Amino acid sequence: MAEAEPLGLAIHTSSPELGLAIAPANAPIKSRVWPLGRDLSAQFHPCLKEFLQPHGWSDLALIAVAIGPGEFTGTRIGVVAARTLAQQLNIPLYGISSLGAIAAAQGPHLSPASGQIAVQMRAQRGEVFGAIYELTPEALLPRLPDRVYAQADWQHVLSTWPDKPILVKAEDGLGGTVEQVLALAWQRWQRGDRPQWSEVLPYYGQHPVQSG
Repeated sequence: MAEAEPLGLAIHTSSPELGLAIAPANAPIKSRVWPLGRDLSAQFHPCLKEFLQPHGWSDLALIAVAIGPGEFTGTRIGVVAARTLAQQLNIPLYGISSLGAIAAAQGPHLSPASGQIAVQMRAQRGEVFGAIYELTPEALLPRLPDRVYAQADWQHVLSTWPDKPILVKAEDGLGGTVEQVLALAWQRWQRGDRPQWSEVLPYYGQHPVQSG
């Protein structure tokens, strides 16, 4: 009997949805999204346990998690769970930007001439999260890393950016991009990147979260 291929598991909780995905490298991805809202904390572990079947924890070679930006509580739930699992299983943990996953999801819609993707998402106090990514066959490259902007500052970035990126405005319900979270993690795995769980922190905005 052939040995089963190692699996990757992805978790996305940065919106009111729970998104889970599982697959070996370079294989069709199985995913599911639950619109849990305020029930995310209570339902996260039962949904994860059900989704993982018939596989076991020992089948996992890596875990990937959306680190935000997004909702504070949801993002924290997903990142804490992913860090705990990766530590207990002693496997790599890949933190993937929520904006980066949105950019990667645009891949099938891009023409050969399209190069860069600007992603914006509502933040607090009328501000926006913004980032610019370039999608290549090998990797998703952050040309302008995630950060918070005043509306006027972000519009200035877009108007003066030399390559005129395609603009994507993120809406609520990002769980479906969990497949991109997993695909981006496998890309990093195949390049030899093996990050430890302690390196992955949630991203909430201007100030980095301190590990503790």
